[in-house]
Amino acid sequence: MEIEKLDDSLARLERDCDLPSGFCLALLHESDWSFIIKLHALLETAVSQLLVQSLGRRELADVFARLEICNTKSGKLAFVNALRLLPKAHVEFIRALSELRNQLVHRVKNVGFNLTEHFSAERRKRSTSDARKLADKWGFGLRDGDKPDEPVARYHFNVRDSISGTLESRDKTFFFIPKRVILMSAMAILDAISMINRYGAHIWRFLMECEDRAEFIKKAEEIFAKAKVGDPEHPFQIKEALERNNRILKVKLDDDGQPILESLAGALYAEHERRAASELLDSLIKKQQDEHLP
Repeated sequence: MEIEKLDDSLARLERDCDLPSGFCLALLHESDWSFIIKLHALLETAVSQLLVQSLGRRELADVFARLEICNTKSGKLAFVNALRLLPKAHVEFIRALSELRNQLVHRVKNVGFNLTEHFSAERRKRSTSDARKLADKWGFGLRDGDKPDEPVARYHFNVRDSISGTLESRDKTFFFIPKRVILMSAMAILDAISMINRYGAHIWRFLMECEDRAEFIKKAEEIFAKAKVGDPEHPFQIKEALERNNRILKVKLDDDGQPILESLAGALYAEHERRAASELLDSLIKKQQDEHLP
């Protein structure tokens, strides 16, 4: 994958988190100890920003910043899970990173920590299948050979054999260059957070699950077209109706106060899925009732 595809998304996130431009990619040049500490701090800040943006409550920024990230009942990730903001793979990665970070910060001797040595030791403790699971947890942002991509990253990085040109397996690549693979997965999370901040929490399902995004983009364009020929409030009326039907859905506005096209299209898809689920539930209830009729 070309890293340029993430440039806009990462740059937007860096601005949102008041970080210098290029901060995310510059982490690769840090020592392994500093890399883990700074990457954890970056993700923790990004998750706080995600919660503030998703709830639309900027006054809660300091509150979220002070919350422990991994507390399963009251930490940042507890809010992320309750609001269904990120995929399970993202949450598990952040949790694992937090655990590793906590191991490193309490002893000064850990400044010489080496990621390759650490994960080589972890690999020796595990069976082949468990080692693959460990690589999957840390390396979900990396394409796993010829296997289909999981719906957890907009773009998957890939590594090819220098001689044959075939795609390398995820576990082989991870245990060989864990630092780079971890950064790849972290950037997939940061990209997701940036997209959600910009377009709303519903955008991720739209991007990852919708098989015909063009259809819903076209519907959103038709809504804006109608606004141009005599009904300027039409997009806002659709926005309000969608948000009434989906309590956790929020169509985002651009700098001019207009609904963002992609956000509106994603919301139309969310409504489509909600109606399909409702119709399925109704049919199941009717079938059950029919079966119990005398």
